[in-house]
Amino acid sequence: MRPVLAFLAVISFASADSFDCRHCEKHLLPQPIKLVAGRKYARDRRIDIMHIKLDVTPDFAKRTVAGTTTMKFKPIALPLEKLELDAVDLNIAEVKTEGAKVAEHEVTHEKLVITFASAVAPDAEVTLIIKHSAQPEHGLYFRTPEMGYKQGDTQVWSQGEAELHRFWFPSYDYPNERFTSEVICHVPKGMTAVSNGTLQSEKPGPNGLVTFHWLQDKPHVNYLIALAAGHFHKLEDKAGKLPLALLVPPSHEKQAANAFADTRKIIDFYEKEIGVPFAWDKYWQVYCLDFIAGGMENTSCTFEAAGMLFNSDTEELRTLHRLDAHETAHQWFGDLVTCRDWSHLWLNEGFASYYTILYEEQKLGADAMKYSLWLEAQEVFGANDMRPTVWRDYSDPMQQFDNRVYPKGAWILHMLRSQLGADLFRKCVKTYLERHRSGIVSTDDLQDVIEEVSGLSFDQFFDQWLHHGGVPEFKVDYTWDSAAKMAKITVRQTQKLSEQVRLFRVPLPVSFAMAGQKEPLRFTMDVSQEVEDFHFTLPAQPVLVRIDPDYTVLAKIAFTPPGPMLEKQLSSDMIGRLLAVRNLNHSHIAKLGQILREDPFHAVRAEAAKMLAKLEEPESRAELIQSSANQKHAHARREVVRALASLHTPESRETLWKMAQTEKNPDILAAIIETWGARPGEAEVSAALKKHLAGTSYQSTLELAAIKALRAHDDESAAPLVLARLQQPHDLRGRDIGTAFDALAFLTRRPTNTNRDAVRDFLGEKLSDPRRDWRIAAAKALGTLRDPKALGLLDLTLAISGGDRIDPVREAAAKAAQDIRASLESPADLKNLWDRVQQLQKKSEDQAKEIEALKKKPQTAKK
Repeated sequence: MRPVLAFLAVISFASADSFDCRHCEKHLLPQPIKLVAGRKYARDRRIDIMHIKLDVTPDFAKRTVAGTTTMKFKPIALPLEKLELDAVDLNIAEVKTEGAKVAEHEVTHEKLVITFASAVAPDAEVTLIIKHSAQPEHGLYFRTPEMGYKQGDTQVWSQGEAELHRFWFPSYDYPNERFTSEVICHVPKGMTAVSNGTLQSEKPGPNGLVTFHWLQDKPHVNYLIALAAGHFHKLEDKAGKLPLALLVPPSHEKQAANAFADTRKIIDFYEKEIGVPFAWDKYWQVYCLDFIAGGMENTSCTFEAAGMLFNSDTEELRTLHRLDAHETAHQWFGDLVTCRDWSHLWLNEGFASYYTILYEEQKLGADAMKYSLWLEAQEVFGANDMRPTVWRDYSDPMQQFDNRVYPKGAWILHMLRSQLGADLFRKCVKTYLERHRSGIVSTDDLQDVIEEVSGLSFDQFFDQWLHHGGVPEFKVDYTWDSAAKMAKITVRQTQKLSEQVRLFRVPLPVSFAMAGQKEPLRFTMDVSQEVEDFHFTLPAQPVLVRIDPDYTVLAKIAFTPPGPMLEKQLSSDMIGRLLAVRNLNHSHIAKLGQILREDPFHAVRAEAAKMLAKLEEPESRAELIQSSANQKHAHARREVVRALASLHTPESRETLWKMAQTEKNPDILAAIIETWGARPGEAEVSAALKKHLAGTSYQSTLELAAIKALRAHDDESAAPLVLARLQQPHDLRGRDIGTAFDALAFLTRRPTNTNRDAVRDFLGEKLSDPRRDWRIAAAKALGTLRDPKALGLLDLTLAISGGDRIDPVREAAAKAAQDIRASLESPADLKNLWDRVQQLQKKSEDQAKEIEALKKKPQTAKK
């Protein structure tokens, strides 16, 4: 195919950008290799890998890694003439074997191909020894002072999922093969190296380095191999006899205890709830600087994002118990048993998400658990994704890390638990884990166990919830026949039907609360048709009708309780109250105010704040202002801030201003500061923003809020202050730097702005920053700047960045250049630019030919 200049056609970055997992954030992970379109199936396993040993030395100054990979394997059933290992951008210095003779090896674009002099017989043991080196863009990530990180915080850490280890060592980089492993790492004195399993030794090594030797003697898949090395502050604990540790960068020492508060409790709970003991020899957590996800469940050694650490003054708004619970659950689901290919990823992520919800109940109670289920359901409904959960048509594995496997996967398990009962569900899960321990699994394996243990058929359940897509949408109507003393419930399935989305068969519970009776009457409707009527003979007219009162079905349910039932529902369970609040209107303003002040659960109070703002009446605004001072729970208080900000009245602005003077929670104060963006030209506000911009807060939370507000003001005079602040030391997280750079560019986007050259130069320098997040942010910001003089910088970035692989820096630069060119109007400018386009097109074609020629001449070494 003829190459096309990247800045003329923006290539879509294959990732689940629309989904934001509330726990592990793996949707942020890169998948740099473009895969061939079409359905994906598990790989052939030609060999059984028994053990892998990595012996590596990271060079922190050069950000390179060199070492030796030793692999012991046996062909499984057929003679092996050729072995292909995944290896991308690796320099292969030497390939040796014991137990077989190598004829030659080739290093292709993405593989190390080893041809044996004669076919290796099945079950013959071979030891393969490969010397290699790399300066990896993926899989292994350096964080050093030369990159802008704090002195004393130097780190290097790995991230293997989905298939990223191939960028720093040759491997079978796919999840359907398990083996034991060793990691030997040589680091400068004073550093610590951490990996899977148990520490075998720590002793002086070559060249004045210290050698750490870790052994994982329990098999796991390739992407779960872990390495982190650097300077850490360490906390220790035990769960029974299991050693626990938490390591953070030294500059985050004060935040470490907040991250470690629940780990022991989580493991104790899971061992009892799951019925299977923790499988690994230790459980350590390592907090990594600018980690590219929220967390990663390497066996015995979870890595997590240091950017998620927090101070206690953030109250309930920040907690790591959910991330901790999610990654710890993976030690059973994903690590002890692993999905055989990425189409079955929900067996990893759905279980981890659901057991996080079960720990939520253990820690905070039943209402907190149901609210977590509510939030997961809103994720599913908002995505409106009609693809099945078990889906083979992905272009790359990262497309699987989305709402279908996290929240929907959790809900599928919740529905199973609701139908089976907690005890039988627990027995099924225990049997599933014990039967497939240290193995790979598919969805059929789980179904087989559930059907065997329960004696029930779940064919239809698994077919509609996992092998087809969508969720049921029910429109429900209720009528009462007083003469017959009969309630009639009509259920209509209104989801759009297709090959992927069918009519569902669902056991849909309904309850009728009767006057004078403590417990409601409960029934289950077997819903399976497009329209169905269900009749219930009752002793009297019910005072409240609830559809799915215990919250056991993932479905969009449109049902408004008639007449006085709505008022009755406001005193029911938490989900009932939450649903009822959403149905209140202008006649219920006083009631909404009462709920905002008095409801026992923060999410219901928050929902009342949203409704009061939505009603836009003087009385509703007064209720919001009156209730702003007594919100002790941080989530409800922040929602009040957002509600007040949406009103845009002098009274709401004054209330927010007063709240800012006493608010101690930095996240809520930041939310208030952002509301000041709607108050341009006010001297008092401008002064306050500049004060916060010049201040210092943990993770620059308040400085970032001030930058956002100043951008909203579109005040050009603020640009030098923002630029100066960004040029000074700060601890903005990589995920936030794009917001800051974009604001700076926006404030100087006008051609008459005298700071434009300085901002362009600043952003241009960041195009070559060693931090990828910063390069992406700089490229995008140059697009916002709309300065034609930046085209040369962007064109240079396009010329030197990454080949034919997915490269978000190149894509950001391409989009920025495209936006700048689109904003030009002068015919002369356009002609000059077109000349440059043609020149660069020719240059790109020449480079592509050279790359293709190199591909056709692989490295070859003969024995």
